[in-house]
Amino acid sequence: MTSSQLRQAILGQPSAVKEVFRPTDHFVNGHNIVRGPDCWHLFYSGAGGADNSFKRHATSDDLLTWTIQEPILHAGGPGCCDEFEVGDATIVRHEGRWIMLYTAGPKRPASRVLAGAVSEDLWRWEKLPGDGTEIFRPDPSWSAWKPVDDSQSCKDPWILPHEDRFFMVYISQTPDDQSCVALAVSTDLVTWEDRGPIVQRPWQRHDQLGPGGFEVPRLFFRNGRFILMALWVSGTVYAVSDTPSHFDELRVLGPHHAATLIEHEDCWFITHSFRPFGQPSLRGELSGPHRGLYIGGLIWVDDQPVPVDLSHVV
Repeated sequence: MTSSQLRQAILGQPSAVKEVFRPTDHFVNGHNIVRGPDCWHLFYSGAGGADNSFKRHATSDDLLTWTIQEPILHAGGPGCCDEFEVGDATIVRHEGRWIMLYTAGPKRPASRVLAGAVSEDLWRWEKLPGDGTEIFRPDPSWSAWKPVDDSQSCKDPWILPHEDRFFMVYISQTPDDQSCVALAVSTDLVTWEDRGPIVQRPWQRHDQLGPGGFEVPRLFFRNGRFILMALWVSGTVYAVSDTPSHFDELRVLGPHHAATLIEHEDCWFITHSFRPFGQPSLRGELSGPHRGLYIGGLIWVDDQPVPVDLSHVV
């Protein structure tokens, strides 16, 4: 099949959100898509939750056809903060280099933290600071984070560069069993001020439906307002605010899993992964089949995001 025929086949899929990448021996879970100087780069987790010991990598020229590359980061050695897990990540450009912060799992029962890595070209990465220690852990004055036996109070970072600062949202929980999206602020991507929850909700625990708390948050800035997105129970919700420090009403965006937004040449895209689009987020034997990366279109109506068919924006 030629590239033109493959593109036509992808855009001809009946769903508004098209499956553009399906690995044969693993699936796509939490992910980032970054436009580099040479092509698009997809960095993703190929297993569930804490079962990721390395960061997977694929590339594309057009967002529609993808080539698997060698993994870019592997779990650290004994005693390192990422000895057990290299999880969901965020990547930003700063002072001519690419900076990544990712969920790091030490050897259990030690708790998750956030670790860092740096790259000149998106292909070769070195860990920061390089001695096996973390970049960030939540402030225990408000968070339920503790040094051991905690997997839900520090994960899924996302960084928004804004003016002269960096806003990082991440997933945590409070001592009174509230799942939350929290905010931290930095000027150098190394030293962070933890400002605590910006939205929180009670945990929703179900035997068959999940996740029961917030996951994979995203923060964007458009037309003078901040847009927060996050996975919540069975789909993606969003909120809009004049400040990154507080969000109120959560609105349903769609049944997207681990969604992120991409802007390119005045066009917007929304991603989905992990399961067939539209299937509820189920647990146990009902959770499959697990799938790849999907991309749909997105337009803005009265400054609110509206998912549309991918063919409407390409």
